[in-house]
Amino acid sequence: MDTPKASLHELAEILGVSKMSVSRALKGARGVSEKTRAEVRALATKMGYAPDPAISAAMSRMRGRKAHENETIAWLSSHGAPGAWKSNFMISDIYLGAAEQATRMGYRLEEFCINEKGMSAKRVGHILYNRGIRGVVVAPLREKGEIVGFPWQHFASVCCGYSLLAPRLHRISADQFQVIQVAWENLVHKGYRRIGLFASQADNARVNNLWLGSCLGWQHQHPDDFVVPPMVTDDWTPARFMEWFQTHQPDVVLSFPEVHGWMKSAGIRIPEDCGFAVLNYDHSRTLAGVDHRVKELGGAALSFVAGELAANHFGLPELRKSITGDCIWRFEPSVRRRKTPLTPRKAAATGNPSLPIPKP
Repeated sequence: MDTPKASLHELAEILGVSKMSVSRALKGARGVSEKTRAEVRALATKMGYAPDPAISAAMSRMRGRKAHENETIAWLSSHGAPGAWKSNFMISDIYLGAAEQATRMGYRLEEFCINEKGMSAKRVGHILYNRGIRGVVVAPLREKGEIVGFPWQHFASVCCGYSLLAPRLHRISADQFQVIQVAWENLVHKGYRRIGLFASQADNARVNNLWLGSCLGWQHQHPDDFVVPPMVTDDWTPARFMEWFQTHQPDVVLSFPEVHGWMKSAGIRIPEDCGFAVLNYDHSRTLAGVDHRVKELGGAALSFVAGELAANHFGLPELRKSITGDCIWRFEPSVRRRKTPLTPRKAAATGNPSLPIPKP
């Protein structure tokens, strides 16, 4: 026989507060002290209280969209000034996806910058609390690090990407390990064999070193003759790139648009002499690469926060959920199908050791 569960009325009687106070405490609503909120939640857990899902669903349908219509969810940025992140196409697409999903669900998304002049994470948190804002989407940070002083206990939150080191919020991100796998599979299908990864240490660290780890894992499964040692470096200069390129003679480079420019300046014809693909596909460029589908990730982040609000989940999670989205490959003119894949010896023979090394 199932053990009877406690009711709101019983919780209220034991604590000596009103049913409304108990209900508001469980929902994380305003107007209840932190002490009362903690006592109510502790007692509810101890007595096995849980809302009836059938009643909750019926009430939700009765309230409908009006329950949260025009409720604001905060977009928490750290780029020094509101909108400064718009120069980054990936963050812009995350925001666009979140804003569009907010509109579809009856919310609105509003930016708050924790480090603009005169602001701090603590002050922004107090502003959100006093305005009745309960949900937070943390944008990718300008620099990998922590957010200190923000009163997370009042909010349902999720962060985007790997740049937030602390606190350990729920996270939505592209599958960065899969980024390399998707690139390798598609480039090999095109006939490329000597695939060279060239990335900065800062960018690789920003994705939790998953690019390098995935690359080494792939190479471990393939013949040594085709392996091009990946270059992950702090020396992000044309000279360092050309030194690596001439030494190892990849037949396709996987990197960033900046490197594409270095190759063209050095007289390397793309894709005739060497193919080129980007780790982060940008729809505004004609370069092949891996599309992280960040707009969809922004929508997923907004939906996640809305779900946490509906479930009355506030504060830092005991078990962090990390949700990753699949990436896809985008073909562009910077790679082409090779009729006869290069053998290791042919790759070395067709390289151009006389290519000039441009000055940094």
